[in-house]
Amino acid sequence: MADIQITDDLGNSAPDVKIDLSHPSSLLKYAKTELLHLLVAPDFIQRAPQPLPTAAPNPISFQLKLVHEFQLGNAKPEIDLTPSFQATIRANTTKGSNLFDNDPFRAASTVPDQTGYVSLALQGSLDLGVSGSSGDLTFGVDANRTIGLEYWKAFPLDSGGPSLGEATGATISGFVIPADVDDLKLLAVNDICTVSGQGSLKISGAFNVSLTPNPLASVDLPLNAGKLEVKAGAIAGISASYTIAGSYQIRTRRTSADAIELSFYKEQGSTLKIDMSASAGISATVGDTDLLKSFLGAISTNPNDDATKKLFGDGGLTKDEIATLTGAIKDGLDHSLQASIDLALSRITDDQAAFQYEIRTAQLDAASSTAVHRALEGDLSVLTALELSSQGATLAPGVKLLNSIFTTVRKQQTTLHLNLIGLVNFISLSDLIRKCVVVKDPSTGYLTIADSVTGDRINAVVEPMRRSEALRKAMFESLLMTATYRVSNTIGMTGLSSHNFHFVYNDTTKTAILADYLNWFVVMNLLTKQQSDDYMKQFPGGGPSTCLLRTEFDDNACRSLFLKSPGQLRDLGEYLEIGRSAMRALIDPNNSRADRLRYDLLDQHWDKAVEIGPNPSLGPLMGLHPTDLADSAITALLSGDVYTIKWWANSMRTAGQAILDMQQFLAGANPATLADSHEFAKRRDQLQKTMAGLISNSRTRFDEPWGLVSLFWASGSVGASARLVAKGLSLQKPDQALAAVR
Repeated sequence: MADIQITDDLGNSAPDVKIDLSHPSSLLKYAKTELLHLLVAPDFIQRAPQPLPTAAPNPISFQLKLVHEFQLGNAKPEIDLTPSFQATIRANTTKGSNLFDNDPFRAASTVPDQTGYVSLALQGSLDLGVSGSSGDLTFGVDANRTIGLEYWKAFPLDSGGPSLGEATGATISGFVIPADVDDLKLLAVNDICTVSGQGSLKISGAFNVSLTPNPLASVDLPLNAGKLEVKAGAIAGISASYTIAGSYQIRTRRTSADAIELSFYKEQGSTLKIDMSASAGISATVGDTDLLKSFLGAISTNPNDDATKKLFGDGGLTKDEIATLTGAIKDGLDHSLQASIDLALSRITDDQAAFQYEIRTAQLDAASSTAVHRALEGDLSVLTALELSSQGATLAPGVKLLNSIFTTVRKQQTTLHLNLIGLVNFISLSDLIRKCVVVKDPSTGYLTIADSVTGDRINAVVEPMRRSEALRKAMFESLLMTATYRVSNTIGMTGLSSHNFHFVYNDTTKTAILADYLNWFVVMNLLTKQQSDDYMKQFPGGGPSTCLLRTEFDDNACRSLFLKSPGQLRDLGEYLEIGRSAMRALIDPNNSRADRLRYDLLDQHWDKAVEIGPNPSLGPLMGLHPTDLADSAITALLSGDVYTIKWWANSMRTAGQAILDMQQFLAGANPATLADSHEFAKRRDQLQKTMAGLISNSRTRFDEPWGLVSLFWASGSVGASARLVAKGLSLQKPDQALAAVR
């Protein structure tokens, strides 16, 4: 049997510290070495004979040294405790204080009245050949990582209590490591044991994902008049498995004679995140028609029509086409779920458990006992898979749910956003599916199903950054086309909204970049300037960041884009002013000389700039010299700004006139014969050509969200949402609008 010794530097046993080797102890149960020898400091030797309240009137700790290597494990050695690691004795008798107040895992465990605590904390490392849940004493911690073990023993103080030495001896004699249900049974009321380290937790569950279709027109297809038969829907019961990575603590505390609290906490100031490389994701089989059928059934108003059925019959989609679509849908659902879970994880406070359960060991059956054992190994998948209700629900015999991020994920309604470019032209969802190209945007998780011309054009761009810009351009053009069609009453889109978005990712985020992102929130009326400044103070700088802006356009918003009131167009000057103000709002004049001159032109020289137009003469207006290369580059930027604003203003005015002409024609037409009307077809084609001509001439830049902001302001500045994730900052406005996107 292994032995445990606590001595001073001279080898003398610490006073009052008696080790009972007959007492059930995890140190003895899992020992793979004959001797655990700890050296205590002189300060501890002096206080050891004193009653616990006298020795520790305030929380106190004592550093120890390991004399020799000591190994712990089940079937084989798994944890190495060596002299290079820390060992600590802590004592606390202060009523109401937090035992973990100075701990990296500060979630509160308070000291009850007339109770004192003594703990032994040990640090070690997992063997190189051991990791994850491959052994009882790995707890999901990564191989060769530091692992911390601590046991807090509670002692009654109503009769003076034991001495510090006696309490220390009892703590070490009964040291508990929470590796199995039998270990948990060793805990007395108010006892606590913890395991801390950096590693991975496995989770599984069933989720519902809402599908929000964004029906858009295409520049490259003829317009077919009709009514869209598409709606928002949901796919229920999607099974998914993920791995959460980060620094965490498994903490168990006996709260009563028959109940134990099992909690999983994150380290203070850190964030647990989905491990993309280790996560299995959703369990849908690529190539199977079930997921695709569920997808179409969720968003189609008539999922059982003949056209949809033919997609899966002879002459319909090929196996490869089904596999491609199913794979893209799976990826989109997976991305949305991961983003939802990551968002829930990012919002966990330092005193909140990611997962927390009440365990009643006497009520556990074989299955629930196995589930708890696996959770202690870092595999919570069995327990989380049982979570179909909210806090307080009994998951299995002897296991009650107290808290879970899954509850948060389900409340915030995970959403997969679908851009259906060309649906307005095809009218039929099944026709679009037959002739579509799937555009995957790994950055946002948005799933874009586009007509073959639009989709091929976007997918032809190899570089991720350029592809994102190509998708932004296609979205902007499609939104402008769609708004024109729906306001002109050429197509019916009752109850459906159209959307636009702007997404950016930065690998190394400087303060100026984050300031731009927060300014976008201000421009979109989602933050005040003061709130933006306050968030800037929280940003330490560096690290990756993502920012997503999203706008929504219903019938009223689309009408406001073009008309002041029924039959009255907006003035060209209004569009010029909106475009100028939007661009000025997005430029920080302190960022660079070029941005200062861009801002000044828009702020102080705009009337003259409009008169000059987008040409090199703008340079001298701003004091720039045409022979200077740097000045010439800035002049090109100024020309681009003026061109963009003037093109947009003229396009909006021209589109408005085309809309008004179509509205006036339809007002006098016979609805019964409209579908067969040659004149309607001619006017519809002319509207298509007018808009296609405007858009094809555009050289608008899409590196800034200017187009999105201009349309948003022109539409009445309603329906914006945004999300920003950066180092130490996770911001979402409104709070629930973007719960499932990055």
